[in-house]
Amino acid sequence: MKRRRYALLLVAFLMLAVQVRAQQGAGSDGTNGITFFKGTFSEALVKAKQENKLLFVDFYAVWCVPCKKMAKTVFTQEEVGKYFNEHFISLQLDAEKGENVEIAKNYKVAAYPTVAFISPDGKALSVNTGAMDKDELMEAAKIAAGESVSFEELYNKYKADNNDLDVQQQLLLKAPSFLQAQEGMEADKWVTRLQKLYKNYVAAKAPLKLINENDYRIILMLEGDEDKEHKQYMIDLINDHLDDWTKTVGKAPAYYIVEANDIFAEDMAKDGNVKYKDYVEKVKNQYAKAYEVVGLTGITPYEKSKLYFDALFNLYKNKDVNGYVKAMETYFGKMENNLRSADYGKAAQNLYMAAGKSLKAKDHEVAIKWAEKALAQEDAVMDRVNYMVMIGDSYRELKNYAKSREYYNQAFAETLRLENMEMPQAMLQGAIKQKLSTLELLEK
Repeated sequence: MKRRRYALLLVAFLMLAVQVRAQQGAGSDGTNGITFFKGTFSEALVKAKQENKLLFVDFYAVWCVPCKKMAKTVFTQEEVGKYFNEHFISLQLDAEKGENVEIAKNYKVAAYPTVAFISPDGKALSVNTGAMDKDELMEAAKIAAGESVSFEELYNKYKADNNDLDVQQQLLLKAPSFLQAQEGMEADKWVTRLQKLYKNYVAAKAPLKLINENDYRIILMLEGDEDKEHKQYMIDLINDHLDDWTKTVGKAPAYYIVEANDIFAEDMAKDGNVKYKDYVEKVKNQYAKAYEVVGLTGITPYEKSKLYFDALFNLYKNKDVNGYVKAMETYFGKMENNLRSADYGKAAQNLYMAAGKSLKAKDHEVAIKWAEKALAQEDAVMDRVNYMVMIGDSYRELKNYAKSREYYNQAFAETLRLENMEMPQAMLQGAIKQKLSTLELLEK
């Protein structure tokens, strides 16, 4: 399990939503919650050293919902404020602004919110990615302050008795924040250890003793995609006891099965591997109960899967654009009220990805139609920009440069709504400017 992949899995589990975040957290006036230091990161380190305290840093982005949620519902609590104001110098940093970008990079901040506990010499003690409730934040703080059992202490307990499953569970739950504070070969070493520990832990507790919220969190955080055999084992393990999982955790495990099986089927179909059909058949057989959570009307999950993945396989394997277009129109007709904007957008994107330059004029017209339907239903800025650029690309291939320019310009204007997302905005605008420059050359 590579560290980068581990981080991506962690982000997938912990990023709960996206919202706008106020730059100053509530409680900064010191009346109830955490009193945040007004100054730079360097100045905060100096103050931490002067007062013999650790530094607590809330790395946020102004567009981040979990950040806002923590600022309003966690940082403001009296118990949290009392503890943090006594033990830490606390600082909030907009991780996408000015010199904070480099500071965030130094502490491997890859998602928001990320909170870090840092010694006065600048060394990370723990880095925690994702929204935390009061109890989780207090536990992380007490570990940093030496008042609760740390990851290293738990690991020593595990080495002394590697059969204690309670210690292993605590260790695996704390592992992500510990790992994020490690660097280089040391981080790689710990990833290897954790991978082995995780698989042994699952094997020791499977199947029934795993059915609890903490172990489900561990599975979400540590079950990667590299070892497809083990991923399949976990899917089947959960599926075999889905009723018990549902009673204990809710519908989330069923969605886990559906998402994983769909990904396997899609990967196989795009690779032109007929084994995608095995995963499609599981929709109506082995995983039928799990797929009930999808809640379709007018079409069964199996019919949906068969229509979509058959069309996808035919497109990627045989480059049969006509067949794909016909199949997808049938798919859209049968899906009706179940359709989302992303369904149309994804259908158009697959045309580009699978057929590319071999698309004919009539194919681009279809892609435009689908992307426009996606655009009409989509509110998210990033997706709207993507669909506008796709439409602009198709009009460019149709040599309708005026329409192409119109959509590129619309896409650029849409990026202006990302006023508090400087880095993504700059990247998107740069890409669109390049397309406009290419268009100028074609028009000459």
